[in-house]
Amino acid sequence: MAPVLGCIADDYTGATDLSAMLVRSGMRVIQVFGARAWQRRTGESAAQSSATVSFREVDAIVVALKSRSIPSNQAVEQSLEALRFLRQLGVQRFFFKYCSTFDSTEQGNIGPVADALADELQAESVLFCPAFPENGRSVYRGHLFVGDQLLSDSGMRQHPLNPMTDSNLVRVLQAQSNRNVGYLPRNSLLPQSSHCRYWIADAIEDEDLRHVAQVAGQHLFLTGGSAIARYWAEQCWGDRLTSQRLTTQFDFSSMFSSESRAIVLAGSCSDATREQIAAFRVGYPCYEMSGDSEDVASEANAIIRWCELQWQPSMSPPQPLIVCSGATPARVQAIRDRWGTDAARRVEEIFALVARQLFDRGLQRLVVAGGETAGAVIDALEIEAIRIGPEIAPGVPWVATLAEPRRLLVLKSGNFGDREFFFKALEKPT
Repeated sequence: MAPVLGCIADDYTGATDLSAMLVRSGMRVIQVFGARAWQRRTGESAAQSSATVSFREVDAIVVALKSRSIPSNQAVEQSLEALRFLRQLGVQRFFFKYCSTFDSTEQGNIGPVADALADELQAESVLFCPAFPENGRSVYRGHLFVGDQLLSDSGMRQHPLNPMTDSNLVRVLQAQSNRNVGYLPRNSLLPQSSHCRYWIADAIEDEDLRHVAQVAGQHLFLTGGSAIARYWAEQCWGDRLTSQRLTTQFDFSSMFSSESRAIVLAGSCSDATREQIAAFRVGYPCYEMSGDSEDVASEANAIIRWCELQWQPSMSPPQPLIVCSGATPARVQAIRDRWGTDAARRVEEIFALVARQLFDRGLQRLVVAGGETAGAVIDALEIEAIRIGPEIAPGVPWVATLAEPRRLLVLKSGNFGDREFFFKALEKPT
């Protein structure tokens, strides 16, 4: 049986967040990293390669892209490739996932990608529902709130790649799209006649998400954060999913060993991640990137030497470590002052080199914080697909590589998780 839902996510941690929500609904999910890369490595069509990763034994395929902050034309091209890949697999309904904080610039990429996907699918009215009440993201009268703050007053205002200075999502999306944009009030239905084609859906609690899912019940195409995808799945395939919730799942706990090495690579500079770093470094060694090395290889090698020093044979079991690029606002600013617009790319390259070398040395458990960092690490490790496991925090599951040797990974969006998240992410999965 072909998968019933195909998803396209604009970054790697967002894709994992989405996958976790679909698993929570009862879906069997596999996440792949880039449709073009997958087909190139297998040398087969999507339908043929499906046997390799058991695509036809799952309910949903999530294609993870790194399209959030690249030029809009490239984001559109990659997203359309992913859509065609999913259609080759026989998928009938489609979801476009972006961040619950609507991360984008004045030019995109949410609007241009949505336009291209909607045109390809001939979708007339399209709902946009980024709300994730469980994680403090809500939309009211078309305005996005983070907790009790407007988006423009939150830490997202200083986002290093996509600073969000406007909370009015109708205005934000309209600037990016060639379709007219309106907003859908709570508990409302789409108007029978309107000049609007796109609708920002209000939602401040989970019951609102259930209502939006009902409104989109017959739609071919939906967009939003991960939370609405769960309710849309339950709305569209509830009977099928209920019978699968008791199905035996892959045993993630069997992959855990307290004797194995574990490390956190924190590239995110969000307020939430900085708090998590502060809590974790009280009990475990922490390496802060200096940004002073002239080349990325030198800094990566220095980090590897530091890790090996902490993991001396006399240290048994080996203690978890953390490497971070922005433990404090002052450190973040210092790196920006040193490298300007090249700072983010350098950090990603350093983490990619570190992850590759640590995996070559047999690292078994890896936690990555930050969407762009996760993208760089996954690409460096040449991981093609992952199996989604139980959640550690809302939207953040354990995942396992499909290829041998199996590894346990955690890919965390920068804003997700409470202060103790890194401790939880290194415990045995349950």
